[in-house]
Amino acid sequence: MTAPACYWEDSVRIRQLEYFLEVCACGSITQASAKLNVAQPALGMQLRSLEQELGTKLLKRTARGTVATAAGQVCLEEARIILNRVRLLKQRLKEMEAAETSTVRLGLTPSMATLMTGRLLETIGAGAVPINVQIFEEFSHILMSRVERGELDIALAFSVPEGTRLSCEPLLQEELTLIMAPGTEFDVAKPIAFRDLVDIPVVMPSERDFLRQLINEALRREDLSLNILYQVESMRAMKDLILRGRACGILPYGNVVGEVSADHLRTRRIIDPPLTRTLYFIWPAGIDFGRKERIVVSALRELLPNLFEEVATFSPLPALDKATGRVP
Repeated sequence: MTAPACYWEDSVRIRQLEYFLEVCACGSITQASAKLNVAQPALGMQLRSLEQELGTKLLKRTARGTVATAAGQVCLEEARIILNRVRLLKQRLKEMEAAETSTVRLGLTPSMATLMTGRLLETIGAGAVPINVQIFEEFSHILMSRVERGELDIALAFSVPEGTRLSCEPLLQEELTLIMAPGTEFDVAKPIAFRDLVDIPVVMPSERDFLRQLINEALRREDLSLNILYQVESMRAMKDLILRGRACGILPYGNVVGEVSADHLRTRRIIDPPLTRTLYFIWPAGIDFGRKERIVVSALRELLPNLFEEVATFSPLPALDKATGRVP
């Protein structure tokens, strides 16, 4: 049979050490019994059990009352250390539990993480309620899977497909842009028609990525195909290839905002037709937001108008389809 967790060295209980300390502090089993609210016979039995387990006499009666023997003095010192460690352990576990209950696990796509993380944490940090926001950066299809598995509380994901087992709310639309290194033949200061993308070597994410699926669907509608030189499942690797001039990319502006600001990369709008995708709040189906989740969602909503002003590729949603509640 497995020993209870409250045992020390398999048989000495924490409670027995507490009783022993109280008897030594009171100098009397009778007084300790009253203070501990434990019947005197039961207290005596626990003390004898402790002595038997340690194999030595810990207490002795004298004219001054019940006092610790020499071995009892050693036990007294060690018991104080043990009980203090137990007290600190309990405190740490309580603090950990409190931190976990005030933590929100938020998933962001790479582009949204670049644009929103700093301002989101500042906004929440300035609030009255302390909330620890853990941010996880992944592609949309990975964020969806993690929300479904309960690994994330909320996420911002693009192009959530119909029929998903998630609750979702559309927030805004974003245009994709053509990204290239400065000085390449494709670095032209004018928009590019969608049909002209077929002449440009590009790097793309894998087929399972929602961004790739969005582009593929647009290509099928126009009966076109791209010149795909590289397929990688890493935004960093994609940008590195573009920076080196090895290929162009069809990406959200938010993924390259830093490189564009430093003039390390250039962008061109895609038109006729533009490539747009919808950003959604997603969360586990059937789950109502608690207070901490509502605070994070409120902070995210507060930041959305700034995106419309600062990033030309973002725009408010068109009228939603009344039947589906989705963007047509």
